[in-house]
Amino acid sequence: MKLSRLALPLALLPIGQLLADTLEREQALKLPDTLISANRQVQARNDSSAANTVFTRDDIDRLQPSSVTDLLQRVPGVQVAQSGGRGSVPGIYIRGTSSAQTLVLVDGQRIGSSSSGDSNLQHLNIQQIERVEVLRGSRSVIYGSDAIGGVIQIFTRHSAEQGLQPRLHLGVGSHQSWEHSIGLFRSRV
Repeated sequence: MKLSRLALPLALLPIGQLLADTLEREQALKLPDTLISANRQVQARNDSSAANTVFTRDDIDRLQPSSVTDLLQRVPGVQVAQSGGRGSVPGIYIRGTSSAQTLVLVDGQRIGSSSSGDSNLQHLNIQQIERVEVLRGSRSVIYGSDAIGGVIQIFTRHSAEQGLQPRLHLGVGSHQSWEHSIGLFRSRV
């Protein structure tokens, strides 16, 4: 009987640590001087051995890129080759490696074509992105062989309130150009 009373608190101990790590990670998404992708834990950008670039939501709002590939073109050492018009699959080359050697993660999940190795970033709306981390240089020890050139980690936006929150974006420009998007944010918890 004594063993079962002690076993329950010991079994719940890792859950408390997991919740604390999740809260720390959520707070780190707002800070420009932290890095999550380098070793899969929150750390200061200066302490990382990887050359890195971080775009927070404030940076994205200030730079006003039209797409994710437009934002990635601002990163030193990253080349984006658009082979066609809007909606075509972009090739992303970090430090001269092929696009199949660049790992792209969205909220920690790998995205990319198994046949061509390209990532379908043209389908991501820039308004739904909270943070982008770009690691230049090999991270294959941590992420596997498709991270030889580097890693691009994209974190999507979530609502601070519980439940679903609607979002509407309208934009008008010169030469009869316009854009629109509608979506729902949900809370991370």
